[in-house]
Amino acid sequence: MTRHTVDLEAVRRQTFGEMFRPRPADRQQADEILNGKLTMRPHPTWDFKDDIDWKTDPFGQRNWQAQLHMLRWLEPVRRVALDGDPVAREFWLKTCKSWISANPPMDPKLRDADGNLVSYAWSDMVEALRAMVLTFGLPLVAEGEDLWLADSIHEHGSWLADAKHLGHSNHALHQHQALFVVGSVFGEVDWTELAVERLASLFEQNYDEQGVNVEGAIGYHKNNLLWWEQAFKRLDAEGIQRPESAARLELAYLELAHATKPDGTFELIGDTEATTPGALSSPELDYVKSEGATGQPPAELTKIYNQGYVFGRSGWGDHERAFDKETFYSLSFGKADRVHGHQDGASLTLHSNGQPWLVDAGKYAYKKDAMREFCLSRLGHNVVDIEGKAYNPKSKVVLTRSSTSDEIDDFTFTDSGYEGVTLKRRVIYCRGGDFFVVVDNVFSTEDVTAKQRWHLDAETALEEIPGGIRLEREGKQSFILWKGNLPAISTIKGSEEPFDGWMARKWMEKTPGTVVSATQSGQRFRFITILAAPQSGSFSVKKLDATGGRMALSVMSGRYQFNLAVEEERVSVTLGEDGSNSSELEDIRSAWLKTMELCREAEVQWSAPKPANGTFSTRYWGSLKSWITHQPDVRKARLEALSILLDLVLDAIDGSGDDQGLRTGIVDLLSNDLTEVIGLNNSALGVMREPLVAWDGLDLRSKTYGRQIRTIRTPEEIGFGHGETSKIYSANLGGLVLPFAVGRGDSDLLSVRFHGAINRTKTTLPFFQGLTSELMEGGNYAVFQDPALDLNKNMTLSWYLGDGSTNVHRFMAECIRKLQHETGAKRILLSGSSGGGFTALQVAAYLPDSVALVFNPQTDVKEYFRTSADVALSTCLKSDASTEEARSFRLSTSVVETYAMLNDLPRVLYVQNLGDTHHVSKHRDPFRLMLDSEHSGQKDRIEFVEVEWGAGHVAATAELYAQFRTAALDRFQASASSCSS
Repeated sequence: MTRHTVDLEAVRRQTFGEMFRPRPADRQQADEILNGKLTMRPHPTWDFKDDIDWKTDPFGQRNWQAQLHMLRWLEPVRRVALDGDPVAREFWLKTCKSWISANPPMDPKLRDADGNLVSYAWSDMVEALRAMVLTFGLPLVAEGEDLWLADSIHEHGSWLADAKHLGHSNHALHQHQALFVVGSVFGEVDWTELAVERLASLFEQNYDEQGVNVEGAIGYHKNNLLWWEQAFKRLDAEGIQRPESAARLELAYLELAHATKPDGTFELIGDTEATTPGALSSPELDYVKSEGATGQPPAELTKIYNQGYVFGRSGWGDHERAFDKETFYSLSFGKADRVHGHQDGASLTLHSNGQPWLVDAGKYAYKKDAMREFCLSRLGHNVVDIEGKAYNPKSKVVLTRSSTSDEIDDFTFTDSGYEGVTLKRRVIYCRGGDFFVVVDNVFSTEDVTAKQRWHLDAETALEEIPGGIRLEREGKQSFILWKGNLPAISTIKGSEEPFDGWMARKWMEKTPGTVVSATQSGQRFRFITILAAPQSGSFSVKKLDATGGRMALSVMSGRYQFNLAVEEERVSVTLGEDGSNSSELEDIRSAWLKTMELCREAEVQWSAPKPANGTFSTRYWGSLKSWITHQPDVRKARLEALSILLDLVLDAIDGSGDDQGLRTGIVDLLSNDLTEVIGLNNSALGVMREPLVAWDGLDLRSKTYGRQIRTIRTPEEIGFGHGETSKIYSANLGGLVLPFAVGRGDSDLLSVRFHGAINRTKTTLPFFQGLTSELMEGGNYAVFQDPALDLNKNMTLSWYLGDGSTNVHRFMAECIRKLQHETGAKRILLSGSSGGGFTALQVAAYLPDSVALVFNPQTDVKEYFRTSADVALSTCLKSDASTEEARSFRLSTSVVETYAMLNDLPRVLYVQNLGDTHHVSKHRDPFRLMLDSEHSGQKDRIEFVEVEWGAGHVAATAELYAQFRTAALDRFQASASSCSS
């Protein structure tokens, strides 16, 4: 034996990591091992004698054999031994000596006559983990008695340094990590430098610039993140700088957040079991783990990863839909032979309304049998399979084109894995309608039979309906429908011959699960499939026209009609009865030509103001509207203005949602009279908004609400004519239009409502949230819609901030005061949830005699989730704002700052869900702290109510709103009974 210098301080520095950390169950697990019972998850317990047979294989599992030789199962024994247990120390030493004696270094690839490995003792990764187990046990050996152990560890180091023993991917990671640990402990500088060099090289090979690992399984993406973090911390512990590329690891957390379903578990892609992010933490992961209660939501609804993954969803729980009920889908592409990957190219999974509708067969186990083969093969995934043809395991499915937006996601995949056959799959997701269109094209050089396969979860029931299948789970339902040439539909579940209809969510779990197959034959054919999991549960197809490369589809999803126009390179969606198959550019160019023709016929003088630098802004739009209203012929002026705006939009068709209201300005110029003449409507412009400006001499009515719209410039114009009980106003605020619905009834209360975030994919503006409830009450009301939503069609929340030129909060307060005078109301109730609650608080600051009822409100826009706040702040305040406008705008973004400056507080009932940790810590608490500091003498004016509604940003139900509305009015009966007119 050779005497080696051992640095026990280095041992102590390096003894950390998930498998080496102390655990509460150490004593219990150590006792079980000391009593001859060994449990290595996920396998059953094995009873052993004093002398372990290192060649035993009681369960026929290579994973069990590998774990046995890793010796990591000895870790609880080592830890209790270090705490002073002599029996545990003796057992650890005896077992390690036994292993060393029985397992001298040998060729790890040596196989027996049946092709099985002779031993896993020196397999790559196995030897690495064991090297660390042995190293961290050095403190158990008395000085001078450690030669046998030090010799074995050093032998492991020499083995790991030899390049011919290296594995790949995470196996190599463990080897490099172990070499670094051994080198640090034994002072072998050459080994530590070699390990650092190998780690840097391997990391760049294993992680791309998006922070995605090369192993084709989400479960292993999590594992690798943990392992690499641990490896880099080992460098930190020895004062060695991490590789520059290590910064990519930060992005790995974001990928796992995108890969987490609304139920908190990972999608079963590749060798992934049903698992969660666990203790991993980042702003985005914290958000998905807490269902929106803490952290920050990812900035994108759909994320495409170049390593072969698409993750998309309907939302992050920031609208009226709970986080766990949002729709989630995944798509896979790339190489079929990735480490821990499956033949799942172009496979689609779907989770919606809390239910897994389309699933993957799972991982099962690392065992050679029919179930493992099924899980790995095409048969285990939601793909098209060609009967009687072998799939090339080295094939690569290519994402040939993609397009994502708030309304539509669109992907096309090409798969040449079957000889003589090309498969093309196009997947279109309509976010507003919560449905998918999947078009599978089969091109073959000979007649083939293709099966389009859809895997259902074990607990999903199905029922055949005309044209497809209806799925049911826990009272929810979804649909699989086929259109065009209807295929033959069949199902199979839990079949051994042929082996089909199985799934495995956990290790060695083999559960029957239905597979729905659609079958067609020929050389060139396609499947047109519609998958729907709407929140309402109601779905139907109204029509489908498919000719050439185009398809026109109209569906009813809940109470909304969605119309898809599908072309080879683009998809557009409209809401309502009107649908167009032409492109936006064609429609706008045609409309511009028609407008120019009408301008020539009207002998337009071309005197309208032009935008500075050819850029549209709300300031320009305000000046253009003012010019129109001062012209003797308003229609002619509108045509001239329309020609300018259409020309601007033709130059600006870039897909950007932030057009500062250019498209809605065109909608207002067209109004109801010019829309048909020019042949352009809001759908063709890509915005879901009705005209809101009632030009002089024009009778403008809302198609959605069936009421006349009257445009005003000041609150003084608000009033009711004889017999009038309700109307819609649109206030002209320069470059913005503020729509609000008002009504009067038999009540001394004026109820005012403001909305929070809205789903733009299924909402046509104007939008008056709560109007139906107010009509049922029969009292006085005003319901305001945020005018800044016009500035960006993708903006879901903007807190009624305006554009910096007008204080929208104060203007609404003036309108409310005028309405109070017109209705004779003695009391004012302002109410809203989330962003609507923020607005209610801001408006109440100008109405100190009012009562504000707010639910989970923001109190500082800048402290809200950046995905919403950054969009609103950058959209609403542009760089051309004056210093005074910018100061006023900043104040309008913070209730805390606004209320700190007030002399008299309004009355507020502030309802806060304690499960919404973000709003408690970032909004309620700072607001309450300011009140204690600045308004300690007015504590009776604001009452905080804490409720338990569950995790995340949970909205009040209609019943809860009614209860708190009554409570707010009862508690603040002292509200001023008379106000200035």
